[in-house]
Amino acid sequence: MEKALILAAGMGSRLAKAHDRPKPLVDINGQASIIRLLKQFEKYGIRETAVTLGFRGNEVRSFIESNYNGSIKIYWFENHRYQEPNGVSVLSASEFVTERVMLSMADHVFSDSAVNVISSIDSKGSTSYLMVDYDLDSIFDMDDATKVLTDPEGRIVDIGKEIPDFNCIDTGLFCISPELVEALARLASPTLSQGVRELTISGQMLTTPIGNGWWQDVDTPETLKHALEIISKRGNE
Repeated sequence: MEKALILAAGMGSRLAKAHDRPKPLVDINGQASIIRLLKQFEKYGIRETAVTLGFRGNEVRSFIESNYNGSIKIYWFENHRYQEPNGVSVLSASEFVTERVMLSMADHVFSDSAVNVISSIDSKGSTSYLMVDYDLDSIFDMDDATKVLTDPEGRIVDIGKEIPDFNCIDTGLFCISPELVEALARLASPTLSQGVRELTISGQMLTTPIGNGWWQDVDTPETLKHALEIISKRGNE
């Protein structure tokens, strides 16, 4: 896979109370989270990346242009509806998704091995994949996590933050196909989870386990602290 999409449009209000900067620019061990992602993507063969901008978008773009000096070609897409769910951000970059692309939230932190799992998927095909974590005991903030119930073949049975039965967690790292974008376009103000449900019905959505890798969603001061602790203990792996 040679293309990736980063969703960086959200407001990040919970983290903003403690850090006076847009959420994609929060410092992760000496570098902004979105710069960390770009460097990881480059390491695993990504050549083109689309970034969706919204809240304080000019500031985010200016920072990336000044601080990322790698080989990835970056395309910018504006999400003027950035206060709506994350599926709207995907739709704002729909023209970029002409084949399977890697998709990440700008505020998620991953080990190298986790990024490698998704980047190794072939760019051809109509099936999308969601990376999931079956190690439920390792989840730092279970209340805020998006839960997933899968069958023995890795097919998604149910997904959502409030579902009663689940056996793994959505890590926020995807391989998405144009079919997922088409599914989101049929909905008025969609979340990615709603798009996942649509593709699950048609058999075009599967999961892939994170394996020995790690991840952390960084959207509060507490989760930021936890992410830094993981990096201190485990490195990038």
